[in-house]
Amino acid sequence: MIRALRPAAAPAFLLLCLLLGGSTQGIWRNLVLQLAGIGLILWSLFAAQRSTPTPAARMLLWLGIAWVGLCLLQLVPLPPGLWSALPGRAVVAEGFRLRGEALPWLPLSLSPAATLESLTVIAVPLGMLAAVLVLGAYRSRWCIAALVTGTSLSVLLGALQLLQGGPYLYPQSNTGTAAGLFANSNHQATLLLTTIPFLAALVGNALRSSRRADPKARISRVMIALGALAVVLMGIALNGSMAALVLAVPVLLASLALALPKAGPGAKWLSLAAFLLLLGGVGGIAAFSEAGSSQTSVSTRSDIYRRTVPAIVENFPVGTGLGSFERVYRLREDPAKVDSVFINHAHSDPLEWLLETGVPGLLLLLALLAWWLTRTIQLWRSEERELVPLAATIATAAILGHSLVDFPLRDPAIQALFALALAFMAEPRSYEAQRRSARSNRGPVKAAKHLTLTDDGLVSA
Repeated sequence: MIRALRPAAAPAFLLLCLLLGGSTQGIWRNLVLQLAGIGLILWSLFAAQRSTPTPAARMLLWLGIAWVGLCLLQLVPLPPGLWSALPGRAVVAEGFRLRGEALPWLPLSLSPAATLESLTVIAVPLGMLAAVLVLGAYRSRWCIAALVTGTSLSVLLGALQLLQGGPYLYPQSNTGTAAGLFANSNHQATLLLTTIPFLAALVGNALRSSRRADPKARISRVMIALGALAVVLMGIALNGSMAALVLAVPVLLASLALALPKAGPGAKWLSLAAFLLLLGGVGGIAAFSEAGSSQTSVSTRSDIYRRTVPAIVENFPVGTGLGSFERVYRLREDPAKVDSVFINHAHSDPLEWLLETGVPGLLLLLALLAWWLTRTIQLWRSEERELVPLAATIATAAILGHSLVDFPLRDPAIQALFALALAFMAEPRSYEAQRRSARSNRGPVKAAKHLTLTDDGLVSA
């Protein structure tokens, strides 16, 4: 039974994350996802049958383990003389002195409860990595089908939200927009963008299939993918997110280069144009978002950045602890200008990560980016164009680009999708694919010889 269900583990987990993980507000929903992620991790640790990770996959797993180690390091209690001497801790020590209390042992994190919560959040992306890289419990087509299903449902819900004013799944949502399964309409845009290259991979694989393949089956696969693409494009139009509108152009160009039957000069020029437009698009998102914001202390990205960057410098090189941004940011707001709107994220994942993790987090981030860039170059320069890993490079580029000016990676749904795309880039093969390859490498199985007892004695047959 488990063997039959094995290939469905990663696709089912992805679909569950898309349905339940559209915001960190859903406590019970996220608990379900975290428990499912922990289950996949435990399965990978104790499974008798596993995939054989590639070197790139092993490096990705080590980066995930380092993320857990960083979180645990921030929770280790430190003696008063040590933590009070760290940058940014003077205000905490002064608070104890004003109350006439002796300095206690405290961890590096300024918000230990939030850091402990971050440790549970890690279970979702690590569970996806374990399911794909260690268990090989997936089929790429099933994963793409789960992604398209979740995206289509999110587009449908977004259309209802525009037509009927709801329903919205979370108390604090971008009402009046097509947020879909998410609380933030911009994160819905991230999902839409990342779906496009995987649909292009389906089209490309259908066009590259053997001539002996059923022509009707090939045409039907292409038509299904193009129909799903039409739904995604409609979702982008309904969503109206600046990120979706700006980043859609480079994503579509790169996806077109991916779907072309042959990797000729045209595909290379399209890829280069897509990369340059992606860089320009990220800057454009920041500029347009700033121009459309009101000039209160908590509404513009520039104001958020102006308070976040000095906080990074003040707490450098140790950081403030994972999950501590909201509390640290409040210390830097002007009380006279604060209204009912509050800031819970830096609207830039790299800035928030640097504030919370300092130099250790910076080194981990640089290691991940170096891994991503190396794998991207290797995959696009390879003579054997595996389209799903190439699609994953486009999807991760869109997520990383959007993360520079927003926080989509804070949602479990986008975390799971990002982890799946990184795992595809590592070029793992599912457990079933490895077993089929091993059987084919053995060659034809020869009939075993046996001995037969006859009147003439033992005869070999």
